[in-house]
Amino acid sequence: MKNNNTKKRRDCFFGIHADFHATGSCPIYDNISEDDIRKICETLKPDYFQLDSKGHPGWASYPSKMGNASPEIKNDGIATFRKITREMGILLVMHHSGLYDIKYCEEHPESCAIRADGTPIKGATRLNCDYIDKQLIPQLCELAEKYDIDAIWSDGDCWVAFTDFHPETLAAFEKDTGISLNGKLPATKNDPHYEEYREYHRELYRKWLRHYVDSIHDKCPNVDFTSNWSFSDHMPEEPSANLDYLSGDITWINSVNYARYCGRALAQNDIPWDIMSWAFRARMFNTTTRTPKAPAQLMQEAAATISMGGGYQWVIPQYPNGELRTEHFLSLKPVADFVRQRESCCFRVKPVHQAALLMSTHDRAIESTSRLYSRDGHAKLLGLTALLCDSGQSLEIVSEFKLKGHYNEYPMIVIPELYDGLKEETVKDLLNYVKEGGALMLVGKKTCNFFSKFDASFTTSDIRENLLHTSEMLEDGHDTDKKSTQLQPYYFTLDKLHYGTLVSPVQIISNEGNDIAWLSEEQRDEKTSFAKIIPFGKGKIAAIGCDIGSQYLNGTQYLHRTLIKSAADELYEPKVRLEHATGILEIVCSTKNDKLFVQLVNANGNHTNPNSATENFIPPALDITLSIALDNSPRALLLQPEGRELTFEYKDGRAYVEVERINIHNVIEVVM
Repeated sequence: MKNNNTKKRRDCFFGIHADFHATGSCPIYDNISEDDIRKICETLKPDYFQLDSKGHPGWASYPSKMGNASPEIKNDGIATFRKITREMGILLVMHHSGLYDIKYCEEHPESCAIRADGTPIKGATRLNCDYIDKQLIPQLCELAEKYDIDAIWSDGDCWVAFTDFHPETLAAFEKDTGISLNGKLPATKNDPHYEEYREYHRELYRKWLRHYVDSIHDKCPNVDFTSNWSFSDHMPEEPSANLDYLSGDITWINSVNYARYCGRALAQNDIPWDIMSWAFRARMFNTTTRTPKAPAQLMQEAAATISMGGGYQWVIPQYPNGELRTEHFLSLKPVADFVRQRESCCFRVKPVHQAALLMSTHDRAIESTSRLYSRDGHAKLLGLTALLCDSGQSLEIVSEFKLKGHYNEYPMIVIPELYDGLKEETVKDLLNYVKEGGALMLVGKKTCNFFSKFDASFTTSDIRENLLHTSEMLEDGHDTDKKSTQLQPYYFTLDKLHYGTLVSPVQIISNEGNDIAWLSEEQRDEKTSFAKIIPFGKGKIAAIGCDIGSQYLNGTQYLHRTLIKSAADELYEPKVRLEHATGILEIVCSTKNDKLFVQLVNANGNHTNPNSATENFIPPALDITLSIALDNSPRALLLQPEGRELTFEYKDGRAYVEVERINIHNVIEVVM
């Protein structure tokens, strides 16, 4: 019987995922319970249920005819899930490992990518082998035909794409590009044609993905399709494949900040998207574990996601035999209810352009050396995203393709610490944006040094890296011969009264503008400017001479937030301004159906603490005062999802409103 549900996966707001990477060494679905599946669906009421069909080990978890079925399948679990989800009007989505297939690579070594030293990369299929047409696409078509599935969530794709040194790939590169390698492998940055060879592989991946997507659409037209982490922070490129929706599963630790960061990277593409939380902590006690998170933790991760307009799902691993961890699913009903209550004022909202953080396609590609699309060095962006959000900035993440032709739509653009730099065209566009009245915030030693070479009205002067030499000491008080060298922090201040610390700064020098922060080796020493607001044409540049994003991530200080807020306040007038709050409050200024929605996310708690595994209480944000720039006084300000009318005062073009507390997330709906 065909599924009569007309809803598509791309239209879904809330789902659940049961994760199961079959290994071929355990009985599968020998004790599957229809009652458990039905109870989970009735309790949580998801739009879709996502289920494993093949994990990274390469074993299919259903009776496939493709030769990779796990040898001990006791019951057809997918058929059981399909029966119940069809009865309940819930979509069935397959989690299927794509480019990553350990079993196939072991059985077909000629299809496995290899390193420059000739060793295989475990499970990484080559981008130009026949695996995709011989195994991957036919198996997904088999699933679609056998179970009438609604969508595919392909995992293990862009993030497991490697530069391949197989002789066939090397020969194809020379033929396709006309570049002769002369027998020298482009394996390191010092080798000729290193970047050309990596870009050749990125284009191989894009072609692979387009072929993958288009084939599924052609052969299975009723199936929605995505590839996990495509066109995300892993792959910050303009979308070049016809994916129906975008998705990514955030890490189990520091998850709120990852939800903010990854969600914003996905949101820039104007394609339906969602974030998946791991509903457990994966490591503690120096061992692998699966400790369930408390509902409050997942609510906070969900809030960071849905406030940007995305959908939300969580993942819970199955037992080794495929049985569901029913109790864990049912314990999260408060999270399901929390998300549903906010659907109407969150799902598919669009951010009002305010602050924009550049995630450079060019710079990220050069820095991502471990894989073609990695997170190498991403702490600079992750930390700065957290810092800007914690400082009350309504923030988007944008790449060059998103900014091109639209610079002037953003009141403030932030450039994080760079690894290599930006293309000259991008620098020219950014400086023209400022000359025409824009506001540019430059953050980081390398970034300030880089822009100072482009006539940006300031210069820089290196500050000695203060090295602290230490030696390891035994318990009896004697030194060992082991010596270590660390960076010794400088002190910084905004008012010469309160002090924080930082490392690796650069001095900002300009005859114009005003200093906003100073540093010194000791608090009482002579101060040197490292942060300055500088006029440039009709606009302004804030130059902050240290990688404050990475340092906020690894040593959070309240003065980091004070510095960023002070700089932003001098650069632009926000649509929604946080006047006061006790605690940390994130603001997202958004619209939907021509209505303004001010998303308020409580960012307090221990979510950044690696030693805090599970928490059932998050301190609320209290005593909040906001002002909203509006052309006319609104008819009402409603606090959603309660629908409670708030008292406000309208003066000088802004509506001032107070909110006593935000426990996790609320929305102010502006009624005009």
